[in-house]
Amino acid sequence: MALHPELRTTTMRILYIAAKSPAPVIDGGCFAMMECLKGLSKLAEVDGIILKTYKHPYTKESERILAQYLKKQTVVPMKTEISPARALVDFIRRRNYNLSRFKSEQLYRVIAEKLHEKYDFIVCDSVFAAAQLSHFDTTGLPPVIIRSHNVESEIWKLHAAIEGSVMKRFYLRQLEKTLREEEIDILNKATVLWAISEEDKNWMLLHTQQKNIRLLPVSVDLHPEIQTDYSKDSFFHLGSMNWKPNQEAVQFLVRKIWSDPAIAPFKLFIAGSKSEHFKFYNSDSIEVIGWVENSSVFMSQAGALITPILSGSGIRIKLLEAMALGVPCITTTLGATGIDIKNSGIQIADSPESFVEIVLKLHGNAGLRQELGEKSRNYISKVHSFETGIAVMKETLEG
Repeated sequence: MALHPELRTTTMRILYIAAKSPAPVIDGGCFAMMECLKGLSKLAEVDGIILKTYKHPYTKESERILAQYLKKQTVVPMKTEISPARALVDFIRRRNYNLSRFKSEQLYRVIAEKLHEKYDFIVCDSVFAAAQLSHFDTTGLPPVIIRSHNVESEIWKLHAAIEGSVMKRFYLRQLEKTLREEEIDILNKATVLWAISEEDKNWMLLHTQQKNIRLLPVSVDLHPEIQTDYSKDSFFHLGSMNWKPNQEAVQFLVRKIWSDPAIAPFKLFIAGSKSEHFKFYNSDSIEVIGWVENSSVFMSQAGALITPILSGSGIRIKLLEAMALGVPCITTTLGATGIDIKNSGIQIADSPESFVEIVLKLHGNAGLRQELGEKSRNYISKVHSFETGIAVMKETLEG
């Protein structure tokens, strides 16, 4: 997929499409998108089409931050609020509601107009950013790269598996089925897929017709200026509560783990976007903090990260950020997707009892917390460096 020789003498141009504003960084998805955008801007001149949604509004701050990496910014408002009526219509017509919320005639016209300019590549940051491609004849487009944050249909498959209500489980299974069909169709339209984890790459190789799939790990800064305090024997969960797996994790953490008398007195912090809505969990030992201005500083001073992820797909950005700081981490096997468990220092627990056992092991043992944290930091420096990501992008774009 190398560029024609005559194109190598000019500046490479990329049309970047994002399903939400990457800036400001308010969750793991934004973080991954910003790192991708930073890498692309090092290699090419990038124009952006940014969807403006109610969860991720495009603000003056968004414009200011993105201007550092995008030559031109085109913002398209998108109504992604949940509408039961639209969901019912899509269900009856066997269309996937998750994806249809990211399609509109206005977006189609904007993309079509931008394509009058000459671009060497189109980079869609997530399958939602690529959803509109179903309206185009991709044979007439520049090479399309889809950067997949996770396998979306796998998330809903797991949601359905743990849903207790028969009617809701039926709906979620139908949602997963239509999402899987459309997701595969979208991924098949790309020239190249960038997978975020080895597990996702293997899924794509198995379920799509794509052969040109490359592993593009999320780049994570080590922040050497921030020193983790290993004397803190508290625990914390940090993540956007807009994301259902984080909601499930916090509920499991409070109801199934911190209910154990052996660890119930230990301090537990719950923080992140929208977490303030969970203030009812506050107690003598549990403190719901809400949004934190600087997540890196917070994590370095809050003890060990504990995140019992029960559903979802792809790699957990907040977990990588904590590891990069040298913070000891506890998660599930699913939560550790995309991470080399043996060499990364993270601790794995898949039951309330095993979580309690690890919490007891780390509490009061500053030496062990430091040993595990430093092992995690070293792992991130080798696998998730900015240089590693740039190398994958450069190889893809230059052929």
